[in-house]
Amino acid sequence: MSTDFIIESIDLAKNLFRKNYRDFISEKPRTVTVEDEDFKLYSFEKMISLTNIDGMEVSEARALRAYATTLNDIFGSTMYDQKGKKWQTGMLSSSITIGKNSEGDLLFVDRHDGKTLYIFRHDDGGLFKTKMTLYKLIKAYSE
Repeated sequence: MSTDFIIESIDLAKNLFRKNYRDFISEKPRTVTVEDEDFKLYSFEKMISLTNIDGMEVSEARALRAYATTLNDIFGSTMYDQKGKKWQTGMLSSSITIGKNSEGDLLFVDRHDGKTLYIFRHDDGGLFKTKMTLYKLIKAYSE
C-alpha cells in the first residue's frame, strides 16, 4: 500500500483531476447532494490541508490512505461495497477524497474507473456506490 499521505502543493492537487473538474471546483465553494446527503466539496486548499486519522497525518484528499491502512490491519486486504463489488484496500487507499458530509463520511472518486463517486462511511468502513459520476456532478451543479 502506498505511503504517500501528504499532497505538498495546490498544483499537485490540481494535477489529480481533469481540467473540467479543476475549473468546476475553482469557481466557488460548493455543497452538492449525492444519494440524499449533502457533501461540501473540497477546494484545492482544503485538499492539501492536513488532518489526523487513526494517528496518521494525511492531506484531506488522501484521507482514505489512512483509513485503508487501519481497515487492512483489522479486516484484511479485501472489502466489498453495498452491491458486492470487491475492493482491495490498496485501491481504496489510492482513491481521491473530494468532499465530506456533516457526519464525517467521505465522498470519493472510484480508483477503478476514475469517474464513479462513492461514499466512505468513516464509522464502520462501509463503501456505498452512488449513481453519480464526476461528469454528472459537474453537469448538475454548473451554472
